[in-house]
Amino acid sequence: MDALFAQLLAQLDFFATGFGVLTTAALAASIFLFWEWRTALVALLVVQTGVATLMVTVHELPTQWAAVQILVILLCALLLSLSAQQMRGRQATRAPGPWPLRLMVLLLLLASWRVFDLQLSIPLLNPPVIRLFLWLGLCALTTLALSDSPFFTGVALLLWCAPIQSIVELLVPGHNLFVIIGMVEIVVTLACSYLLLIDLTPEPKPAPVITDSTYIERVPALPALPAPERPLLPDPGAVRPQPPRPTGPAPDAPAVVRGSQ
Repeated sequence: MDALFAQLLAQLDFFATGFGVLTTAALAASIFLFWEWRTALVALLVVQTGVATLMVTVHELPTQWAAVQILVILLCALLLSLSAQQMRGRQATRAPGPWPLRLMVLLLLLASWRVFDLQLSIPLLNPPVIRLFLWLGLCALTTLALSDSPFFTGVALLLWCAPIQSIVELLVPGHNLFVIIGMVEIVVTLACSYLLLIDLTPEPKPAPVITDSTYIERVPALPALPAPERPLLPDPGAVRPQPPRPTGPAPDAPAVVRGSQ
């Protein structure tokens, strides 16, 4: 196994060059720039592979350490992908705003990097590697700040663990602390995957509190009475028909005439 990974890392020595370091930094920034779960997992896997190759090539860390890091991040990416595929409508990985907003965040981060000229002194680490680790930490913090989903929270924490693993193994070699950190990464991944699956379950409806209004609503309605065949009261707007008038003379007309005489 060690010989296989040694041969693999020897073929990936591109990540130990200056352009390879820039590629690793760009992939870390693409996680919060594109905000797509497949892109995030691929970028996370490539970043961890690049960091492991860089530390083995430049600082001569053991190949066993690099193999454990690559296998752990591969397992974590597989667990997160299985949970992400179950999401409906991508609600758990919805983007925090449109992509121009995230691009402005990236430009602001780059401008702050140039203006403040962030420097960090870590023993036994080359300055380019220190700057790369500082950039990975800033990308992880930015992803945590923008994220409100368990998926990208887990991705940001795994990205944060990549430089931590390298620094711990370089400063405290031979104590197998990377195994403990790898177990922590797996536990964090399982927790985030569980939170993703919780989002799929329907929320339980709260039990209604019986009040006067709800009691009236629960009373069954009485059956409606049939409408009368004819209206009980005449319609005030209807035109009343006039009674017919007789056409001939009235029967008491002669008596009225005689009385007048």
